[in-house]
Amino acid sequence: MQTLKKSLLRCLSEHSHDETRFLHELNKIRSKEGDKIFTVLLKLLTDLDFEKEDAKKNWLEILDHQEEMRHRQGRPINLLTAICDYFFTVNKFFNSPKVIELDVFEKTVESSKTDSLTGLYNRRYFDEILTKEINRGERYGTEFSLLFLDLDDFKVVNDTMGHKAGDIALQGIADLILAAKRSEDTAARYGGEEFVLILPETNKIKALVIAERIRARAEQMELCFDKKKFRVTLSGGLATFPADGINASQLLQNADKAMYIAKFQGKNNITLYSPNKRQFFRVDFLGEIVTKPLESVQSDDVMYAKSKNLSLGGVLFESKVPISLGACLQIQIPLPSVENPTAFSCVVTRVESFNTSYDIGVSFLNLKKETKGEVMSYLLKHLQ
Repeated sequence: MQTLKKSLLRCLSEHSHDETRFLHELNKIRSKEGDKIFTVLLKLLTDLDFEKEDAKKNWLEILDHQEEMRHRQGRPINLLTAICDYFFTVNKFFNSPKVIELDVFEKTVESSKTDSLTGLYNRRYFDEILTKEINRGERYGTEFSLLFLDLDDFKVVNDTMGHKAGDIALQGIADLILAAKRSEDTAARYGGEEFVLILPETNKIKALVIAERIRARAEQMELCFDKKKFRVTLSGGLATFPADGINASQLLQNADKAMYIAKFQGKNNITLYSPNKRQFFRVDFLGEIVTKPLESVQSDDVMYAKSKNLSLGGVLFESKVPISLGACLQIQIPLPSVENPTAFSCVVTRVESFNTSYDIGVSFLNLKKETKGEVMSYLLKHLQ
């Protein structure tokens, strides 16, 4: 019975604004479940209990009463209006009315699908829509794109300004996404500071245009908390069905991977997923990387690490000890030479554990234009 109740609730929520479609879908459920659906349906709509035959009789009479009211008044009559009038004037069942109001019902259904903070769809509903979109893509041979977005340095906002400021940032980004997306797109809060968008019948290039529009607007948006103005940026990854995944798990994983690359390449950008795209340029440094916590002056905090890969956005190195995600470091790279190294401010964006070591990925912070030019020159010279 609970399964039937869920089916009817879903039917009501999806077709509450289209009674013709609702009744059509209701008949499809009836063909599978039988006349017991009327008992459950009237319980949902009126909080009244009927046996199966009485429920069926009342439902059919309600539909006849709705049609009679329409002819009598010369205008369309809402189904719930007809239900209420039926039980008050025809089958006088109510002593105290409990017919649920349409707007209350819709708000109740909507609240089960949305995130209370942002107003976007929640993860559970997003998962349902993603599955439907995949099924549609398989049936009609269409493609769609999935955009995975993450606020940059959100922990810093929470730690320095408080969680209320973090909530304002999340709400601001959510409002921006709703304003920037198309009507056919589905936007959801995936969890924490993560957002996802389903872009139906949209290839990767068209999706990138939409993603860049959202990213650029986020960069320009000014937020305010406690009379203090602040800004946030977004990093995003794009994956497309079916090229980048044939099921929900693959698509989400690959969009997330692309988003991570965007983070490592300096944040505030969108990256397209590609199975052949390397996260870093391979560069063999002539010496070790020297690391220490950004604000530390203690010599004991200095650590030497084996460099692995370099990109314009950051460095990947091998460490004998773990370093916390989000930790701020100062690293010294033998660039342009061992004798003349360059110091960078970084934040840890990746920690991957192996048997005897850890791969630590860091993103450069506030990289100056001339320093970025030096990194690019070094990459072009040593690229393998």
